[in-house]
Amino acid sequence: EPKLNEEIKKVASMASLTAVCELMDRKPEAHLGSLPSVDALKRFISSSELNELLKKPSYTEEKSSSCEETASQGWGKVVARYVRDQWVCLRFVLNSLPSPAQECERTSGMSLSTVERSRKILESALEALTILPSDQVLPVFDCMKVLVPKLLDTAESLCIEAFDLAWKIISSLSNTQLIFWSSLKAFVEFVFDTDVLAVAASAKKQAYAKIKEIIFKLIDMSSTKTGVFNVVLSHCCRSWIFPSVDEKSALTNAFLNAGNYCELITEACVFGAVFRRDQRLIQDVHAFIESLGEECAANVVTESTNRDDHYARVCAVKFLCWLDGSNTLHKTFMEDDELVSRSRTRYYANSLQHRIKNRVWQTLLVLLPKLDQNFLCGTLNKVFQAGFGNNQASVKYFIEWIVILSLHKYPQFLNKFWDCFCYDEEKLKTSICTFLSVLSHFDIILQNTSEKKPALKRALIVVLQWCFNHNFSVRLYALVALKKIWGMCRTLHVEEFEALTPVIESSLQQVENMHGTGNARRNWQRIQDHFFFATFHPLEDYSLEASPRLLLIATIFYTLPRLSEVAEDEWVSLSKFERFTDIPLPTAFQQYRSRTELRHLKPSDWSQQDMGSNSAEADSQTEWTDVQKKIIPWKNSTPSLDLEMVFQDRAAKLGKSNSRLIVVASLIDKPTNLGGLCRTSEIFGASALVVGSLHYIQDKQFQHLSVSAEQWLPLVEVKPSQLVDYLQQKKTEGYTIIGVEQTAKSFDLTEYCFPEKSLLLLGNEHEGIPANLIHHLDVCVEIPQQGIIRSLNVHVSGALLIWEYTRQQVIKQKQQM
Repeated sequence: EPKLNEEIKKVASMASLTAVCELMDRKPEAHLGSLPSVDALKRFISSSELNELLKKPSYTEEKSSSCEETASQGWGKVVARYVRDQWVCLRFVLNSLPSPAQECERTSGMSLSTVERSRKILESALEALTILPSDQVLPVFDCMKVLVPKLLDTAESLCIEAFDLAWKIISSLSNTQLIFWSSLKAFVEFVFDTDVLAVAASAKKQAYAKIKEIIFKLIDMSSTKTGVFNVVLSHCCRSWIFPSVDEKSALTNAFLNAGNYCELITEACVFGAVFRRDQRLIQDVHAFIESLGEECAANVVTESTNRDDHYARVCAVKFLCWLDGSNTLHKTFMEDDELVSRSRTRYYANSLQHRIKNRVWQTLLVLLPKLDQNFLCGTLNKVFQAGFGNNQASVKYFIEWIVILSLHKYPQFLNKFWDCFCYDEEKLKTSICTFLSVLSHFDIILQNTSEKKPALKRALIVVLQWCFNHNFSVRLYALVALKKIWGMCRTLHVEEFEALTPVIESSLQQVENMHGTGNARRNWQRIQDHFFFATFHPLEDYSLEASPRLLLIATIFYTLPRLSEVAEDEWVSLSKFERFTDIPLPTAFQQYRSRTELRHLKPSDWSQQDMGSNSAEADSQTEWTDVQKKIIPWKNSTPSLDLEMVFQDRAAKLGKSNSRLIVVASLIDKPTNLGGLCRTSEIFGASALVVGSLHYIQDKQFQHLSVSAEQWLPLVEVKPSQLVDYLQQKKTEGYTIIGVEQTAKSFDLTEYCFPEKSLLLLGNEHEGIPANLIHHLDVCVEIPQQGIIRSLNVHVSGALLIWEYTRQQVIKQKQQM
């Protein structure tokens, strides 16, 4: 039987060794490692048995059961601390060993004994993770950081097991504020260590795929817990740009990781969800508490970390600023067109798709000076194609800005630009306004070309044609461009146009002196006063002193989004770039505020939304291929508002399983049915219930049936008139739209296999699902019936399909275990 005093001596001795090891780790400048006794200390630690558990001493005197339970809990904490101290000491020993690259360089490969010893230690580390409480695993993570790079080639399955077990611990801590952030930081430093990433990428086997999987899991976690992605991105950007070893080969290998794991930077450039009002309130409270600093106790007891979603984009922008177009590796990374592919064709004002597209063009503006002529030639074709799209104002301005800067730098691309005016007028519609806006800055485009007169002649011919367009907005943009181009012609004294002088000048004079108080005069004045034509200067608002690296950050990320009336939470102020110091800006890159003229402007009341060729698809009448049997289809109506719904995963906070089922009940108008559906949806873990109006929640009949389920289930308001847009939006997010309806092509419920991301659309109590909505469904599912009455109550129908979805997902989960 062990004696208490002997066990206490062991604990105290190990704690003392731990203190010595931590002191030498914290103060390397003291050179304590050169002392003779340190080698003896390392030998002792290396020969010690890991995860040695202390046996609990027996007590002779009688104790009550409650005292014994308390003593057991206390002894368990002592044992956990003892095991943790063993790993702190081992971390000290491992950190003094050469890295895998250094060891291979010395011995032309790691010896068999070294590999075997590392394997045994890693196996012990996995055992320690199962023994130790979650708040004691940090030194184990640090040891794994040293061991995994040495074993990825020879013991890949063991390393993958380490990744999985470590991730399981991090996931379990997501609701524990005190230790989550420090544990996450240690986890990130272990999994995303430069050597780990390099070895996994060079082999491109299962470990490489596992790290990619962890990246997307962290991104998914960051959608419900802000700040998670910031920790990952900050560590990776710093290690890729500023590796700990200054050797040229180390710099090259570190940056290779940026290309091998480019998903991180790509995601960071467009990162940031659209939060509901209540969620934004939580974010604002967090930001306010962090701004209090050490005056607030919460900031003292929890590790300080930047949890602002803007931080990820700021990190990405600073990382891109360090890239050098003359460096082959950097050039290859920048010319990956994955980012441009994130731009979508159909989206709505301030929706998530709109914001992602906005962020893509902001990133391209940052990279533009670093792109060479050959790559920009191909990219410009995509930019022109994007100009024909269905663009919100902010995206339109960024596209026009990029086109102007590209043509200014490479006037030889002008022929590509003229081709944009040669498409069929019906296809162009009002998207031609984008290219006419570019012509309104034609003086800047022609600065670097000696052949100004031929270019002006071509521009004048193009603009005059569009001045006679049947669309009023197109004519306005054409007149603005005409005024600019004709002024240039007069300045350069282009003799070929002397014959046109009376016609053009009288036309412009007539527009300027337009009489009356109608919309034509008012809109002409508005468009001329608009900031993009009256104040904005594509060169001065982009760079100073002709240096392409002196970017005006504030204009790109704050001023232009503000003036184009993007939602306020999308404005990234200059102070955030100054406050986030984890990654410094290069010395050649300076932050300048926007010009005073732009800074003091207010958003204009002139707005132009392009309607490109894609809009014609929405207007065209498509032949109905699947209609409801019980009613006659009626004409489709176009909603005027888009809602971007980003659901917080409340199930994770409540410790429940995560479901990807969305139940849409906007067509249902009886509170009793809605209350029952709310209760059913919450019980079976649906991610959200969509209703036509949130006012139903206050109804006593709703509350009687829901029995407080609305407090635990996200409820979202989407009016029936908005359903078409909402369903289209969910399709772009990967959801399968399933209608609960009897149609000519409906599937039997007993034979249908539900996808994981399913959206269930329920019909009205009397009319079912309207025909115009059936056209937007991916599939219809009907419940097999044996009786005479042809339909079930909508709540009962919904409950049957919700249960069938849940049953199938439970079976899939069991099969994967």
